[in-house]
Amino acid sequence: MASTRIDRRQRMADQTRREILEAARRLFAEHGYVATSVNDIAEEAGVAVQTIYARLGSKRGMLVGLIDLIDEEAGVGDLAAEVMSAPTPADTLRAEVRLTRAFQERCGDIIGALFAAAAAEPDLASAVAEGQRRHREGARLTVDRVAELGGLRDDVTPDRAVALIALSTTHEAWRELVDAHGLSWDDAEEWLEEALARALLNDPPDFRQSR
Repeated sequence: MASTRIDRRQRMADQTRREILEAARRLFAEHGYVATSVNDIAEEAGVAVQTIYARLGSKRGMLVGLIDLIDEEAGVGDLAAEVMSAPTPADTLRAEVRLTRAFQERCGDIIGALFAAAAAEPDLASAVAEGQRRHREGARLTVDRVAELGGLRDDVTPDRAVALIALSTTHEAWRELVDAHGLSWDDAEEWLEEALARALLNDPPDFRQSR
């Protein structure tokens, strides 16, 4: 019985933590990180300020939790599994582009808000750097899978392949394609898949036949 009570308390604590992070996500996207106070987040989440400090430690602690929440919202775990289990090099690249699209399409608002404030906030810069590290690591895992399947071009080193994928699928790259150049998300995804396949694969598929 005691164990059941502990489990229930833990579930309630986890739910409260999530509600705080979701409130922070909404406010950061709407008003910006700098303009949002812990009091604002507490009011939005319907909790006491002390509860935020108890669950997350600080505004900085919220940033770390927020990165995990963004990954969860974008379905990064499931999509990353698709990258690692893809049967062909082309499917691997396709899964990676799909993952980054989901990340930016679903969470680009908060990502943009965090990037915009990072230059003036050391704590935020650290959190953004962690997000960028995860992005590069995803590109590296993709290249490792492509190489494992024997699909990487002989004249392209793994490090350069990682750099190209990481650069081509950043927040800025997706916003440039969709916002600045007016591509639909589908068109941008298709173009990135084709461009990366032609640049990196020793036997890229015939995209004309797949259209």
